[in-house]
Amino acid sequence: MQNILLGADNPQGEKLEEVLAQLQFEILGKTKKIVRDDSEPAAQVKRNNYEILRLLNQAEELQRMSMALLEKVGPNQGPTGAPRIGVQHIGD
Repeated sequence: MQNILLGADNPQGEKLEEVLAQLQFEILGKTKKIVRDDSEPAAQVKRNNYEILRLLNQAEELQRMSMALLEKVGPNQGPTGAPRIGVQHIGD
């Protein structure tokens, strides 16, 4: 499977928070298309989608918290720069 997230191994990748936001947008759009369908399968799909949206929103919030923590460590040097944390972080 091909990497989609931005990183040293994929400098043209997408930022996690942007992928999560896009997924939420698309799922909400799909859910709006079935909002008037009162069938049981549609009702279950809507419930599932709302739960998925809740979890994606929670994941996005966690990612933004991680980004704020990393900003305190040091400036972002981009996907090909030195990592701020981990084995090769600046403080080593």
